[in-house]
Amino acid sequence: MTIEKFISTTLLWLTFVAFAAQFAIDFSTNNIAASSIILTYVLVTLFYFRSTKALETHPLSSFAIFGFCVTSGLGALLAQSMAWTAVSDSLHQPLLTFSILAMYQFIALIAHAFYRILTSTSSSKQGLVRHALQALGVYATPSVINLWLMGGIGVFSLLLSHISPLANGLSFLAWAPFLIPIYVQQYGAHYCNAKKSYLFLLPFSALIALMAMFFNARGMLLSGFMTVALLFLLVGMRNKKSINASLLLKLCVVGLLGAALSWPASNLVTAMAVARVDRGKISPIEMVSKTLENFKDTDKLERYKKLALAKDLRTAYDEKYINNPMMARLVITKYHDNAIYFAGKISDRGAEEIMKISEDFLWTTLPQPWLDALKVDVDKDRMQFSMGDTLAHFAIATPLSGLRTGSIFGEGWVLFGNFFPIIYFVMCLILFLATDLFSMRTATGVTVLSVIGMLNVWPNFLFGITADSLHHLFIGVARGVAQPVILYAIVFAIAKGLSNLYLKLIHSKSTFDSALIVEN
Repeated sequence: MTIEKFISTTLLWLTFVAFAAQFAIDFSTNNIAASSIILTYVLVTLFYFRSTKALETHPLSSFAIFGFCVTSGLGALLAQSMAWTAVSDSLHQPLLTFSILAMYQFIALIAHAFYRILTSTSSSKQGLVRHALQALGVYATPSVINLWLMGGIGVFSLLLSHISPLANGLSFLAWAPFLIPIYVQQYGAHYCNAKKSYLFLLPFSALIALMAMFFNARGMLLSGFMTVALLFLLVGMRNKKSINASLLLKLCVVGLLGAALSWPASNLVTAMAVARVDRGKISPIEMVSKTLENFKDTDKLERYKKLALAKDLRTAYDEKYINNPMMARLVITKYHDNAIYFAGKISDRGAEEIMKISEDFLWTTLPQPWLDALKVDVDKDRMQFSMGDTLAHFAIATPLSGLRTGSIFGEGWVLFGNFFPIIYFVMCLILFLATDLFSMRTATGVTVLSVIGMLNVWPNFLFGITADSLHHLFIGVARGVAQPVILYAIVFAIAKGLSNLYLKLIHSKSTFDSALIVEN
């Protein structure tokens, strides 16, 4: 059995076990029907990847589809079963929500099969865009020194990401050193001193975790963890290496270690949330101390979770679904459920208002000077709310504020009704094309991943073929290609220049030392 088959089989068994658990947890018709819908589209998705070469030839778009399957259904089934909670619990209308999500999952799979047929005929050719990306070094394999330099720039950018849009755009490079094991696997031991590099990764990981506590930035910690975990999952799902007893033991150890660390990591995230009340009031050093103090006090963490749950239950709008904070970031079913539920309560008049707001949101993707030049009457400062806020406002009259997370499936239903599934099919084709630009088919027929493609695996997994609003999906395509390419090309050029200078200095010193030895 290959590694890819082992991972696929493991996912299948976990799905069946979680599905069976729901019968014992809640045998109501509503819950079993919801679980059955999830089981159906999860099995179809997993067997699509088992029976085709989609992950081999189009890895990034395939992983986006897999990500939608996990974040909408499979993740909910696994997380709720592990917590011994009904998968239908805390959802407004679980049957309708999971039915709609299943429909869009099937549309994405059909679109992907069609897309693969369209692109297979031109797999050996490179278009103008790919030629440009190649010239900018997007598909180049960076040296280990380049990865560490880019990682250093990324870490520095993380420090400034909250105050500088440029730094925020560069922050994804902080995880570049974690690509070293992948390149070692691809190119062998001659790529670098693997043991030495792995040893450096440990303090590097600790540094990022410390920075996250230092600034009380939970997203920093979670994005790093998720990027590394999902990246290795993607590599494993494409690995055709035969599995043996030694490798199986390593995979089991890694799996058990990951499961064992999930709860401490979850508690650390909760501890950071508890400490957030003191952010800005105490020094960063005290914030780290406060976070660690909270982490040790498990009773305090449990009280915080119960208070947060009670608060959600008293409000007209809530996002409570998964109890585990780590898994809650991975499963966005509740956001889809809220948006679909609110969409069904919006009147025709409300739909007209949402159409106008959606148009304004699209205009706000342009810089303000452009809006002024085009005489577009949209004030970006007044658009400080989300599509989730908009749907809830016109459905249940909540304030037009809060930056609630929405869903394109709720917005699409309001704006386009029964035509949105057709529109979504076309959108998927565009999203697949944009996503797969960051992978490249070599002359040998092997599709390799670029640095940008690998380091953006987390947002691709979470929102690769969905988003909280249609205008964010538009921004994801319009800026999601050009912006990282430009920033990466600049940083990669700087890293290459610095590494070449370093190697020349080392070579000059070595030559000078040799000359001294000969002279003496």
